[in-house]
Amino acid sequence: MIHCPVCAVEMREVAAHANPGQMIILDQCMKCGGIWCDKWELFPVQTDEGVRLEPVNEESLREIAPIDDDNRILYCPRCTAKLLTAKDPALPADLQLHRCMKCDGIWLNRGQFTKFKAQQKKIRSSKLGTETHAQKLAEVMQNPKSWVVTGTQGMFAYPRGEEESDETVQSSLKEAAKLVLQTLARMLIGI
Repeated sequence: MIHCPVCAVEMREVAAHANPGQMIILDQCMKCGGIWCDKWELFPVQTDEGVRLEPVNEESLREIAPIDDDNRILYCPRCTAKLLTAKDPALPADLQLHRCMKCDGIWLNRGQFTKFKAQQKKIRSSKLGTETHAQKLAEVMQNPKSWVVTGTQGMFAYPRGEEESDETVQSSLKEAAKLVLQTLARMLIGI
């Protein structure tokens, strides 16, 4: 387990839905609500996950002092390198991402994850439109009937292909039996 760069308490692993139909494990401080994302974990997380991961807890908000202090030095919970505030013109000025230049992890204070995901959704919809193929793919992946499964139901249990006719099955069985008999005969003859 890793420790929060702000509170120095042990963080808890939380699962977040990612695109398309995957789960990503993030680390979240249960005291200050901040979220640590290892390299490339922040970007594929679905946009609505911020609201689920960062609920407003009025009790904890009264107990904690503001942590958006620009003078405070934060250190990476993975490699202990200094975290730098990322400045990106595409991001709003009030959105602060603290990035580790050594391991490429990103620290987001409480509320910053939701802001980032809202900005990401806004940019995505302005560039791709509201109905994108990626959104449709994510919706399809959420439906278990569209999943490819293995095991007792076979490789392609969902979606189902066309059913084989009885004639095709009988023909296949005859050809298989013929092939087995030919092989046995060749073994006996020694060819």
